[in-house]
Amino acid sequence: MIYLRNNKTLQQLIDAGVDENYHAILQYLSKHDTPLDILLAAEFAQIQTFGIPSISKILRQTRQYQDHGLKRLDDTRAIMIEALEDTVYSERGRHMVNHLNWIHGHYPIKNDDYLFTLALFIIEPARWMENWGYRQRTQAEKDASFLEFRDLGNAMNIENIPQTYDAFVQWYDSYRSQNMAFHPDNTIVTEGLIEGMQKMFPAIVSPLIKPLILTLLNDDTLLNAVGMKKPPRWQRILIIAIMKIRAQLMKVFNPWHKKPFTDSQLHQRFASYPGGYQNQCLGPQKLLQHTTPETGCPFR
Repeated sequence: MIYLRNNKTLQQLIDAGVDENYHAILQYLSKHDTPLDILLAAEFAQIQTFGIPSISKILRQTRQYQDHGLKRLDDTRAIMIEALEDTVYSERGRHMVNHLNWIHGHYPIKNDDYLFTLALFIIEPARWMENWGYRQRTQAEKDASFLEFRDLGNAMNIENIPQTYDAFVQWYDSYRSQNMAFHPDNTIVTEGLIEGMQKMFPAIVSPLIKPLILTLLNDDTLLNAVGMKKPPRWQRILIIAIMKIRAQLMKVFNPWHKKPFTDSQLHQRFASYPGGYQNQCLGPQKLLQHTTPETGCPFR
């Protein structure tokens, strides 16, 4: 059943105080208000990292996107769910953060590259809503997202996290302007992600996925950095028109007003794990092949 949109509960959470309720605010946004937008923004945020050669070099060397693109996408989504569903301070959240830190410990990742990736999960959902959502994010919602992901960054031992949302945006813009540039590795990894996304859909619609992705990125600088061209104009016009119609409909209707998005088959479906995932099995297979459900990963 589709309900008329009503953001009374969200406003009550905000009015009660962002500092006290930031986790509940972000959970409401991701389960009731704009869950599909947040999901898509997070998936598309990964492509932003491919425009940074120091990041794409490591990703190309791991071959996770080229050889296991669909699993890599599923793993990223599942890891974020496990880490943030009950907060990073819960037993579930701490386990996943330890797991993630153990995986990352195998690679020479710079602190600024961690910071840039963290910033994307804060900034890109707001940018997505500005471009394709039924409304823009409020400052309170942006602040709630910042506080939630600051907790994640602190738990991951990321250093020099800016103190506010606006400060993080400034840092992000500066880092991006200085470091985003074309490199062949960028293109290789991007193609792997696009192929992974194509596998999520029936073969008959697979050819439509690439132009859809490249249109919705809406970022010429990024397209140049990853060596991609804009789709033909008629495709862009059609996709943009569909997204504008969707935004108008979402202003009025909300499919997840009563029943949370987390109860939907779309949320629960992980193509790489048809029977459901085990949290200790998320990540590169070459690192996890010696783990067991009893021992999990040898956190260090």
